[in-house]
This record gives sequence, structure tokens and C-alpha cells, in this order.
Amino acid sequence: MIQFKNRKLFNSVVTNGLLILICFVMIYPPLYALMTSFKPLGDVITAPPTFFPSTWTLEGYETVFNSDMFRVYLPNTAFNAFLSALVAMPFAALAGYSFSRYKFRGSKALQLAILGLMMIPGITNLLAIYRIGSQLRLLNTNLIIIAWYAAGGVPYTIWIIKAFFDAIPHEMEEAALMDGCSPLMSLWYIVIPLAMPGLFASFLMNFIGFWNEFLAAVVLLSSNEARTATVGLYDFQSQYEIAYNVLTAACIMIMLPVLIIFIIGRKTFFQAMLEGALKG
Repeated sequence: MIQFKNRKLFNSVVTNGLLILICFVMIYPPLYALMTSFKPLGDVITAPPTFFPSTWTLEGYETVFNSDMFRVYLPNTAFNAFLSALVAMPFAALAGYSFSRYKFRGSKALQLAILGLMMIPGITNLLAIYRIGSQLRLLNTNLIIIAWYAAGGVPYTIWIIKAFFDAIPHEMEEAALMDGCSPLMSLWYIVIPLAMPGLFASFLMNFIGFWNEFLAAVVLLSSNEARTATVGLYDFQSQYEIAYNVLTAACIMIMLPVLIIFIIGRKTFFQAMLEGALKG
């Protein structure tokens, strides 16, 4: 009995120790970036580097607030990410519902084809999209980046939403149809509300992915008026030096909105992920 308790205590200590170590490794880089954002430029380039600033200053954030990052790039990023995630949702929801409820010839093959689209690197199609956008004069516009983001998010979202639709009993829709609802009404009033946690989780994951996207934005959006925040970080680099305190302040400002949104919606997000894991 004593040996069993000692082994249990040892396992608990080892497990908690490993979890603490992993958490520290994960959280140290953003914490160091946060501390660097409050340092004056002289502290940033000292050797050996220090974790805490010797003098706390907001000059990095003042530079960011007075730049296009705050006035142009962050609003562009928020608009593109939100609208792209919003546009992707109805297409993915209708497709996921069709795959969940209707069995037709070629359904499995089509689902596998959609799954295969997720495996194709985005850079593979980027040259073609650039050529199309150039011919249609859509480069440096919100339209082309929203279309690119939404199209890329639909295949991934279909598979997430389909799992939630699969878990909703068919009998509930049959009862609604018997009460006079049309298929679209039963989808809107019965299925969608029950699958709302999954829809919200899909929307949030798409929003975060689009917010952090860099490659398509740097290729398709070259003008200052259309740039996104990740591309706008180049503004704080010069040929001879990098103002790391300003650069990290910009990174913190880019990270903060997504972090706040995730904290606000974390309960629904984790509920959806747990239900998806159990039902799937």
C-alpha cells in the first residue's frame, strides 16, 4: 500500500513537473517580447540581454500608435479576417449539412476530395491567384484577400461542422417536418442553434488563422493602404537596424485583440471542442 502511494506521488510530481516545464517553454517567448516592448532601445541591444527592463518606457507603443500599424494595418486585418470567416461559414455549414444528412452517389469521394484540398499548400495556387487578380485589377483590394481566405477556410470548416451535424438526432428534424417546417426551416430553427458551439468554434479558428496569415497578404497586398498587420511589421525594420522594442510592441498589439476574443469566447470554444471529441 505504501509502495503504491509512493509510486502515485512520484507519477504526480513527474507529470506536474513536465507540464510546468512545457508551459514555461511555451509562455517564455511572448513574455520576453512583452518585457522587450517596455525597454528603451539602449536596453534592447545590451549584452548579455536582460529579461526585465532597467527603465520602463512606452516609447515603443507610442511609435506604433503614431504609425500606420494602428491607423491602417490593424483595421485592415480585422476587417479581412472577420469578413472572410463570416463568408466561409454559410458555405461550409450548407455543405457540412448536406454531407451529414443526404447520402448521394459520390458523397464519400467528394468528401475525400475536399479533405485533399486541405493538404495542398496555399503557395501552390498563389501564383495563379496573383495572375487572376492582376488581370481583374483586384490586387491591393479587400475583395481578393477575403475571397482567398474564405475559399481556403471552407474545406477545413466543412469537416468540423459536419461532425456536429452528425451528432444531432434526425428525429428532431423529422418532428419539425411533421409540424409543418420545411427542410430549410428545420435547419435554421433546429439544427443551427444546436450546432452553434461548433459554428462559433469554427468561426473563431478561421478568424485567428486569417488574422495571423502572412504569405498571401504580402503577395496580394503591396500598397500601404491595403496592407495587413503581419506585413506591416516590415515598417519597423530598416537597412541598418531593427528597433526591437518597437517591433515587439507591434507584435503585442497584433496579438492582443485575438487574445481578448479568445478569452471572452473560451468557454464556448472548449465546450465545442469537448463535444466534438466525444461525439466524433
